[in-house]
Amino acid sequence: MTLPDSLYGLSRRSLLGSALALGACQPAAQSQTPAINLPPLKAIAPFPVGTAVQAVHLTDPALARLIVAQASQLTPEWEMKMEYIVRDDGTFRFEAPDAIAAFARTHRLGLFGHTLVWYAQTSPAFERLDEGRVSFAQAYRNYIHAVVGRYRGQAVGWDVVNEAVAEDGEGWRDSLWSQRLGAFDHMVLAFQNAREADPTARLFLNDYNLEWIPKKRATFLRLVERLLAAGAPIDGVGTQTHVAADQAPGEIARTIAELGQFGLQVHVSEFDVSLSRAQGLRLNRAELERQQAALYGEAAEAFMALPPRQRFAFSFWGLRDSESWLKREDARDTPLPFDDLGRPKAAAAAWAAQVG
Repeated sequence: MTLPDSLYGLSRRSLLGSALALGACQPAAQSQTPAINLPPLKAIAPFPVGTAVQAVHLTDPALARLIVAQASQLTPEWEMKMEYIVRDDGTFRFEAPDAIAAFARTHRLGLFGHTLVWYAQTSPAFERLDEGRVSFAQAYRNYIHAVVGRYRGQAVGWDVVNEAVAEDGEGWRDSLWSQRLGAFDHMVLAFQNAREADPTARLFLNDYNLEWIPKKRATFLRLVERLLAAGAPIDGVGTQTHVAADQAPGEIARTIAELGQFGLQVHVSEFDVSLSRAQGLRLNRAELERQQAALYGEAAEAFMALPPRQRFAFSFWGLRDSESWLKREDARDTPLPFDDLGRPKAAAAAWAAQVG
């Protein structure tokens, strides 16, 4: 079904071409990675292997080849978020997510939608919504239907609500959505609207630091229970798993196991292991890299311990170090499974050893 490209449900406006405001990556460093020979990750794994991408990444032939060879599923890194899609006047643009979706179709890759409702992003169009024309709840529904409906039949799933739990684990985050539609009700509505827009896509609640902050994980688990009790059509739970090399051993495995207790599908949704963010350790780089590889292996082993029907996907937040958001934060960081030149690292080998 074709849906209008506006919050108000007005007739579609023509899409305007515009340059993408993409963060520039640091130049690729010459890596000293020893030669490691591995089969493609997607050929080893008995579940979908995902990676985050931006539309501009797909114009790099070497990176595009690496993505097609290694991954079976794509998550738009930011171009399916409200910051990209919703213009200030309330109309929508889809050039970049359409390009990612087209690449996925061409190469027979899955497409995972990220993300519909996020406390950190609102739009001036929602903030100054004229409720004399349309209610806030209807505009919210129009937005979700337009985005999910556009990729109906292609997107295998969606992060419907992203990062809903407060960082300290004390309840849920405040947002425009919670203020206007209710702290809990806005989440239920989001899942209901997404299900209406695409009855076949798997719908996820996604969050981060669940491994690092046990209290936050406990609050996240209680939220899942409440959503299920309320009849929200939630199909899965996502743990981003952005961790540092000093992450306590065992916490990733504990998190994945606890998320699996509901019988829902589990998505390791944004995996990377930062060296630069490790704190309080007097370790040299080689030791940090060994710890990084151990965490890659722990995550893979824990994911494999889930029943096969619960393994939705394991998604890396990028494949090459040169494209990582963490490398843009610190050029010395190397958090991903492949180096700047696209060669597999010890971390990739540790991951592959647990899933193959």
